Amino acid sequence: MPETSTSKLRPESHKFRHRLEFALFNSLKHWGEGASEKTLRRGAFILDVLLYHGLRICRKIVSINLELAFPELSVKERREIARSNYRWFTRFCMDVLHMDARQGRTSEVAKFHNLEILDHALTEKKGVLLVSGHFGNWEMIPSALAELGYPVSMYVGRQTNPLTNELQNSARANFGVETIDKGKRATLQMARALAANKIIAMLIDQNDNKSALFVNFFSKWASSSIGTAAFHLLRKSPVILVTCPYVGDKFEITFQRVTFELTGEPEKDTLEISQKITSALEKVIRQYPEQYFWMHRRWRARPPEDSEKIY
Repeated sequence: MPETSTSKLRPESHKFRHRLEFALFNSLKHWGEGASEKTLRRGAFILDVLLYHGLRICRKIVSINLELAFPELSVKERREIARSNYRWFTRFCMDVLHMDARQGRTSEVAKFHNLEILDHALTEKKGVLLVSGHFGNWEMIPSALAELGYPVSMYVGRQTNPLTNELQNSARANFGVETIDKGKRATLQMARALAANKIIAMLIDQNDNKSALFVNFFSKWASSSIGTAAFHLLRKSPVILVTCPYVGDKFEITFQRVTFELTGEPEKDTLEISQKITSALEKVIRQYPEQYFWMHRRWRARPPEDSEKIY
């Protein structure tokens, strides 16, 4: 099992706030590793009450997002989804803290559907672009696959706190998941990983203020990164959507190959790829609306033809 690099994690030379966040997160991780399932449920309950009733974190954003996504539902129905959303999120948080304790036995809690789709894609020897969203337990996916022996790299945005960023990347490495941090070297690292027929896992559903590409997400234009489309057009790497909702006491990890009708025109094809992936993800979110990260300002960036400020 790879060990956490203590040289990289020494907090002495970093800002006080970073050191404090590191100490808190590290302490919670150690607590989570040793916590029983019963203790984790209690922790999720306390955190849920604190976030929803006490601090009321992001409640307005969740309300706005659900009204945009589900205008056909009544106010009461959207409130019920919002309330369940916080219960899901706190359960997810506890599971992230407890993840190291599941090392070597993720198969006990994860159930795979259509894994043969991934196996078939790898036979093409072009690597795989494994896309998902902030839905269910997205952190479980790369770890569970790595434990089955799949070569997985995870493309992630670098956190503002370098200490907690390295701590989280080290936790992923303990499962055998390589991390590719967003930045100048990422494109080269991703190209090499695909050339080596590895799986690159990435989340494609965050607001991207720097992107000029917009896709239809719940009947509302949302900004989208062009990364997945660019690599598919460049290397013809298969694109697979993977989702991991909670179903009872299990994580159900499901694979779906996404195919495209390409024209040879880069701009049109980039939109086609990005829209197909987004639509496929939306379809799954609609089945489990309480398990999506509605606390994010997904529709923050606006296209020129729709400059309405949402948040």
